[in-house]
Amino acid sequence: MSTDPLRTAKSRLRSLVVDRILAMSEVNRLHEEQTLQDCFQTLPGFDQAKIVLLFIAHLPEEVATRSMIEDAIGRGKTVVCPRVDRKERRLRLFRLDSFEDDLVPGPFGIPEPKPGSFEFLPKEIDWALIPGIAFDVRGYRLGRGAGFYDRLIPLLNPKAPRLALILDPQWVDEVPTEPHDQPVHGVIGTQRSWLSPEFPAS
Repeated sequence: MSTDPLRTAKSRLRSLVVDRILAMSEVNRLHEEQTLQDCFQTLPGFDQAKIVLLFIAHLPEEVATRSMIEDAIGRGKTVVCPRVDRKERRLRLFRLDSFEDDLVPGPFGIPEPKPGSFEFLPKEIDWALIPGIAFDVRGYRLGRGAGFYDRLIPLLNPKAPRLALILDPQWVDEVPTEPHDQPVHGVIGTQRSWLSPEFPAS
């Protein structure tokens, strides 16, 4: 069986960027994390949004999101986080009221909203923070290869801004793309940022 060169390129880029993130010094990593957390509440479109989709960081290469989630809850936002539906191979979105009380381990070990939480449809989301391993200045993202967010993003409200907060090593010249890959509207880093000219108007 021949190897798909595009998927091979994606796999190599994933490994390269994860290695770059994990090679950051503790001082630089903490500084960048704090900078991103400090700018979270000023991200475009966030202030006007009522129902926001955030993700729960779990892996060492991911930007920590707990303080962002708690900040959004404290500001009166309705915070929604994903739960993996393995049978349907999709993300379902559930309300999170407490980081301490409303999370259980998911099928991949990632914390997710516990059963019984209120479910939202993707089209109800006003604003979304999208995870990824690598991003380029076109807004394309390299995820983990399972395609969960590529299947979710087209279902979101088209007027909902989709943004990413990233560490500097996550910038790449160009993410290899396939037709199903879904870009974000903005990529915010500590050294540089990019917003799409098609950023949704508030």
